[in-house]
Amino acid sequence: MTLRIVQISDTHISAHEPQRLQDLKNAVTAINALSQPPELVVHTGDISHDGVPAEYQDAREVLDQLNAPYFVMPGNRDNRAELLKVFADHRYQLPAQGWVQYSIEQYGVRLVMVDTVSDSSNKGQLCDGRLANLESLLEADKQKPVALFLHHPPYEATGIPDPYQYEDWTDVEKLTSLLSRYSNICGMYCGHVHRFIDGQIAGIQASAMTCMAGDLRKGEVSDSHRSLPEFKELALSAKH
Repeated sequence: MTLRIVQISDTHISAHEPQRLQDLKNAVTAINALSQPPELVVHTGDISHDGVPAEYQDAREVLDQLNAPYFVMPGNRDNRAELLKVFADHRYQLPAQGWVQYSIEQYGVRLVMVDTVSDSSNKGQLCDGRLANLESLLEADKQKPVALFLHHPPYEATGIPDPYQYEDWTDVEKLTSLLSRYSNICGMYCGHVHRFIDGQIAGIQASAMTCMAGDLRKGEVSDSHRSLPEFKELALSAKH
């Protein structure tokens, strides 16, 4: 059995850049038209560019047009409180501390959203509280396959000016130690770097995808490609 997921990331919705909302609309149309439709869609952060309510309202109005259920998490440009005002509903089981960190349990693969947002910089952070919460989520079921979704990639993102996207790499070392104890993790999926970069952590295959916002895609990107909807189709095996 295979769980089909579409990952989108880094829409950076902004009133000052209306094309970004159109980029999202184009992606939703393309996702709904896939010959093998996904069972769900995951947005791996930076929904908004400035963290203001109107940007989340605009994003939700478009995302609600998806035929599949969708789930969101914050990126470094997001405002957790404003994001939750617009998106929080019965889908999100959040810890009391207010991180947007939770699990999705109703599919053949468990999906765990890991909140890597720092309050002091654009780089990633994994405090001891979040790591403890992640440990409790992983301990809840050590048999069923689990996929992890993070905004910041916790591995060396080679080929870019700054390959280390965490404030303190000790956070990544702690995460590596934690993940190495679980043999049922089937993959890790990230955003943030605005380009496709694969990596590995604790023996787990990991990847970061480029951004939905065409004007912010990095690397060698042609003008014609910037106008195309960008998303990633994932096929996760429910067998472990």
